[in-house]
Amino acid sequence: MTVDPDAPDDTDLDQPTTDQPRRSRPLLATVLVGLCALVLCGGLIFWFWLHGQTEENSASEQDRIAAMQAAENFTVVWNTFRPTDANTYVDRVTPLLSTKFATQFKDASKDVVTGITQQRLFSKGKVLTDGDGIPLVGIASIDSDSAEVLVVADAARVANRQRVLRHWRWQISMVKVDGHWLVDSFKEV
Repeated sequence: MTVDPDAPDDTDLDQPTTDQPRRSRPLLATVLVGLCALVLCGGLIFWFWLHGQTEENSASEQDRIAAMQAAENFTVVWNTFRPTDANTYVDRVTPLLSTKFATQFKDASKDVVTGITQQRLFSKGKVLTDGDGIPLVGIASIDSDSAEVLVVADAARVANRQRVLRHWRWQISMVKVDGHWLVDSFKEV
Protein backbone atom coordinates (compact mmCIF):
# COMPACT_ATOMS: atom_id res chain seq x y z
CA MET A 1 0.00 0.00 0.00
CA THR A 2 1.34 3.29 -1.02
CA VAL A 3 0.76 6.39 1.01
CA ASP A 4 -0.16 9.57 -0.75
CA PRO A 5 1.70 12.45 0.86
CA ASP A 6 -1.08 14.91 -0.06
CA ALA A 7 -3.87 12.79 1.43
CA PRO A 8 -5.29 13.94 4.77
CA ASP A 9 -4.15 12.08 7.83
CA ASP A 10 -6.80 10.62 10.24
CA THR A 11 -5.20 12.49 13.10
CA ASP A 12 -5.82 15.81 11.35
CA LEU A 13 -9.63 15.39 11.38
CA ASP A 14 -9.96 16.69 14.97
CA GLN A 15 -7.90 19.78 14.26
CA PRO A 16 -9.48 23.09 13.13
CA THR A 17 -9.15 23.64 9.43
CA THR A 18 -8.44 27.38 9.66
CA ASP A 19 -5.06 28.83 10.16
CA GLN A 20 -6.44 31.67 12.35
CA PRO A 21 -5.21 31.81 15.96
CA ARG A 22 -7.77 30.88 18.65
CA ARG A 23 -9.53 34.05 19.95
CA SER A 24 -10.08 34.66 23.62
CA ARG A 25 -13.55 35.67 24.71
CA PRO A 26 -13.08 38.37 27.33
CA LEU A 27 -16.65 39.66 27.05
CA LEU A 28 -18.15 36.26 27.85
CA ALA A 29 -15.78 35.76 30.80
CA THR A 30 -16.62 39.22 32.14
CA VAL A 31 -20.35 38.55 31.89
CA LEU A 32 -19.99 35.21 33.68
CA VAL A 33 -17.92 36.74 36.49
CA GLY A 34 -20.50 39.54 36.84
CA LEU A 35 -23.38 37.05 37.03
CA CYS A 36 -21.54 35.02 39.66
CA ALA A 37 -20.94 38.16 41.70
CA LEU A 38 -24.63 39.13 41.43
CA VAL A 39 -25.76 35.69 42.54
CA LEU A 40 -23.34 35.77 45.47
CA CYS A 41 -24.46 39.27 46.53
CA GLY A 42 -28.12 38.30 46.16
CA GLY A 43 -27.56 35.22 48.28
CA LEU A 44 -25.85 37.26 51.00
CA ILE A 45 -28.61 39.88 51.00
CA PHE A 46 -31.26 37.14 51.22
CA TRP A 47 -29.40 35.46 54.10
CA PHE A 48 -29.15 38.73 56.07
CA TRP A 49 -32.82 39.51 55.42
CA LEU A 50 -33.85 36.01 56.50
CA HIS A 51 -31.65 36.25 59.61
CA GLY A 52 -33.27 39.59 60.52
CA GLN A 53 -36.75 38.12 60.05
CA THR A 54 -35.83 35.19 62.30
CA GLU A 55 -34.63 37.53 65.06
CA GLU A 56 -37.77 39.65 64.74
CA ASN A 57 -39.98 36.56 64.91
CA SER A 58 -38.03 35.29 67.91
CA ALA A 59 -38.46 38.60 69.77
CA SER A 60 -42.16 38.64 68.90
CA GLU A 61 -42.58 35.08 70.16
CA GLN A 62 -40.74 35.90 73.40
CA ASP A 63 -43.06 38.88 73.89
CA ARG A 64 -46.12 36.65 73.39
CA ILE A 65 -44.80 34.13 75.90
CA ALA A 66 -44.03 36.86 78.46
CA ALA A 67 -47.56 38.30 78.12
CA MET A 68 -49.14 34.86 78.57
CA GLN A 69 -46.95 34.09 81.60
CA ALA A 70 -47.83 37.44 83.19
CA ALA A 71 -51.55 36.78 82.64
CA GLU A 72 -51.22 33.28 84.07
CA ASN A 73 -49.34 34.55 87.13
CA PHE A 74 -51.91 37.30 87.70
CA THR A 75 -54.79 34.81 87.51
CA VAL A 76 -53.23 32.53 90.12
CA VAL A 77 -52.24 35.38 92.49
CA TRP A 78 -55.62 37.16 92.14
CA ASN A 79 -57.49 33.96 93.06
CA THR A 80 -55.24 32.77 95.88
CA PHE A 81 -55.72 34.11 99.42
CA ARG A 82 -56.48 33.15 103.04
CA PRO A 83 -58.12 35.11 105.83
CA THR A 84 -54.88 35.04 107.83
CA ASP A 85 -52.93 36.79 105.08
CA ALA A 86 -55.65 39.07 103.69
CA ASN A 87 -53.54 42.16 104.36
CA THR A 88 -50.61 40.83 102.31
CA TYR A 89 -52.98 39.89 99.46
CA VAL A 90 -53.06 43.52 98.31
CA ASP A 91 -49.24 43.67 98.41
CA ARG A 92 -48.97 40.51 96.26
CA VAL A 93 -51.48 41.67 93.64
CA THR A 94 -50.52 45.34 93.26
CA PRO A 95 -47.11 44.84 91.53
CA LEU A 96 -48.87 42.88 88.77
CA LEU A 97 -51.13 45.81 87.87
CA SER A 98 -50.75 48.93 85.74
CA THR A 99 -50.77 52.25 87.60
CA LYS A 100 -54.39 52.92 86.63
CA PHE A 101 -55.65 49.50 87.72
CA ALA A 102 -53.47 49.47 90.85
CA THR A 103 -55.10 52.74 91.96
CA GLN A 104 -58.58 51.29 91.45
CA PHE A 105 -57.62 48.10 93.26
CA LYS A 106 -56.10 49.91 96.23
CA ASP A 107 -59.22 52.07 96.53
CA ALA A 108 -61.33 48.91 96.81
CA SER A 109 -58.79 46.88 98.81
CA LYS A 110 -60.23 47.73 102.23
CA ASP A 111 -63.54 46.14 101.23
CA VAL A 112 -61.71 43.17 99.68
CA VAL A 113 -59.67 42.52 102.85
CA THR A 114 -62.76 42.93 105.05
CA GLY A 115 -64.73 40.46 102.89
CA ILE A 116 -61.96 37.86 102.98
CA THR A 117 -61.57 38.18 106.74
CA GLN A 118 -65.27 38.28 107.69
CA GLN A 119 -66.25 35.35 105.50
CA ARG A 120 -63.15 33.40 106.50
CA LEU A 121 -62.59 33.01 102.78
CA PHE A 122 -59.91 30.68 101.47
CA SER A 123 -59.19 30.49 97.76
CA LYS A 124 -56.67 28.59 95.66
CA GLY A 125 -56.44 29.75 92.04
CA LYS A 126 -55.29 27.51 89.23
CA VAL A 127 -55.00 28.00 85.49
CA LEU A 128 -56.43 24.94 83.77
CA THR A 129 -54.35 22.87 81.35
CA ASP A 130 -55.16 20.77 78.33
CA GLY A 131 -54.51 17.03 78.03
CA ASP A 132 -50.83 17.68 77.32
CA GLY A 133 -50.38 19.87 80.40
CA ILE A 134 -50.28 23.12 78.42
CA PRO A 135 -51.96 26.03 80.27
CA LEU A 136 -55.17 27.29 78.71
CA VAL A 137 -53.82 30.77 78.09
CA GLY A 138 -53.81 32.38 74.68
CA ILE A 139 -53.21 35.68 72.96
CA ALA A 140 -56.29 37.25 71.37
CA SER A 141 -54.29 40.24 70.09
CA ILE A 142 -50.90 41.77 70.74
CA ASP A 143 -48.73 44.66 69.61
CA SER A 144 -45.55 46.21 70.98
CA ASP A 145 -47.11 47.64 74.17
CA SER A 146 -50.55 46.06 74.69
CA ALA A 147 -52.16 42.65 74.59
CA GLU A 148 -55.48 40.91 75.10
CA VAL A 149 -54.97 37.52 76.76
CA LEU A 150 -57.60 34.83 77.30
CA VAL A 151 -57.29 32.64 80.40
CA VAL A 152 -59.28 29.64 81.62
CA ALA A 153 -58.97 29.11 85.36
CA ASP A 154 -60.66 27.67 88.42
CA ALA A 155 -60.65 28.80 92.02
CA ALA A 156 -61.29 26.26 94.74
CA ARG A 157 -62.87 28.32 97.52
CA VAL A 158 -64.04 27.72 101.04
CA ALA A 159 -66.30 30.34 102.59
CA ASN A 160 -67.61 29.75 106.11
CA ARG A 161 -66.67 26.07 105.73
CA GLN A 162 -68.60 25.65 102.49
CA ARG A 163 -66.66 24.51 99.44
CA VAL A 164 -67.29 26.18 96.12
CA LEU A 165 -65.49 25.67 92.83
CA ARG A 166 -65.50 28.84 90.74
CA HIS A 167 -64.85 28.63 87.01
CA TRP A 168 -63.28 31.68 85.39
CA ARG A 169 -62.93 32.57 81.73
CA TRP A 170 -61.21 35.93 81.56
CA GLN A 171 -60.10 38.37 78.94
CA ILE A 172 -57.18 40.23 80.45
CA SER A 173 -56.07 43.56 78.99
CA MET A 174 -52.36 44.06 79.47
CA VAL A 175 -49.92 46.88 78.89
CA LYS A 176 -46.16 46.71 78.60
CA VAL A 177 -44.40 49.12 80.93
CA ASP A 178 -40.59 49.23 81.10
CA GLY A 179 -40.39 45.79 79.51
CA HIS A 180 -42.89 44.15 81.91
CA TRP A 181 -46.43 43.06 81.10
CA LEU A 182 -48.94 44.44 83.61
CA VAL A 183 -52.69 43.92 83.93
CA ASP A 184 -54.67 47.00 82.97
CA SER A 185 -58.12 45.43 83.38
CA PHE A 186 -59.95 42.14 83.01
CA LYS A 187 -63.44 40.89 82.46
CA GLU A 188 -65.30 37.60 82.39
CA VAL A 189 -66.07 36.20 78.95
